[in-house]
Amino acid sequence: MGESIAENLENNDLHRFHADFRRAVMMHRKGRLNFFFRLHFPTVEGPLDESVGTLEYLDFRHWLEETPPEEVSAHWVYRELIVRQDKLILLAQEVLDEAIKGPLPAGQLANLVRAMHEFDRFEDRLDSGINISLTDIDALTGLRNRATMERDLAQEQERARLTGHRFTIAMVDVDFFKKVNDEYGHSFGDVVLENLAQRFIESLRPRDMVYRYGGEEFLVLLPETPLEKAKPILERLRQRACEKKISDGKNKVSQSVSVGLIEVAEDEEIAAAIERADKALYRAKEAGRNRVELDHSPEPDKYPRASS
Repeated sequence: MGESIAENLENNDLHRFHADFRRAVMMHRKGRLNFFFRLHFPTVEGPLDESVGTLEYLDFRHWLEETPPEEVSAHWVYRELIVRQDKLILLAQEVLDEAIKGPLPAGQLANLVRAMHEFDRFEDRLDSGINISLTDIDALTGLRNRATMERDLAQEQERARLTGHRFTIAMVDVDFFKKVNDEYGHSFGDVVLENLAQRFIESLRPRDMVYRYGGEEFLVLLPETPLEKAKPILERLRQRACEKKISDGKNKVSQSVSVGLIEVAEDEEIAAAIERADKALYRAKEAGRNRVELDHSPEPDKYPRASS
């Protein structure tokens, strides 16, 4: 299973680098064809494809139009890919020099083939990691999506069982969001969601996570945080959401959110915990919205699902 690469990078930036990287690798592979043509016919002038030259164009970095984002270039998979890339070019030069002199030793060619395999292995790993990151990210808000949330919650619950540390989750809903879409249009509604997502991130601690649950609903995960310590954090989030109007230069709204906050009980099903948080959210809305409602009990109740 692959690992996420550059999960905190802006979605558009990661998409752009991914396209650039895939094109660069494609040109690298065309360079390989030229290289093997030269290897078999070392005295023939010119490469098979003039557009990709020979050894210098085996380096995929030559084909990148932009410098990789720092979060990508600092990742260990990318660094290992560069190590394999440099080794590949060095061996390719040695093999080509030998081919010009005479028959090529089989062992030297085998080393080169192994170096190509190693390069391909890390290239695939980087590509897979970027795909995982893009899959894990909500395209509009840049937050982690619901699939990632489910995986993270399961991991946090397992950690809580092992350590005994409690954790909390909160359901956050944008108040009267349907009215925003109806009055200003869905494009401005998207602007509101993007701005709120950024404000949520700014109001939380570095270790906390916020996910786009769906539509105008978000879920916040506060690891190793009991209910009494979680409430001030969610109050800060609520206040940050509406402290300044959101504008696209034409439209402007002051947008509040309602929050249902619970502490996840030991061995409680994650689906049941989310349902409790959702019911606490409903009570926050029933009490007038723009507030944080706590649920102190893991026992199920009979409140219906929150409405927008």
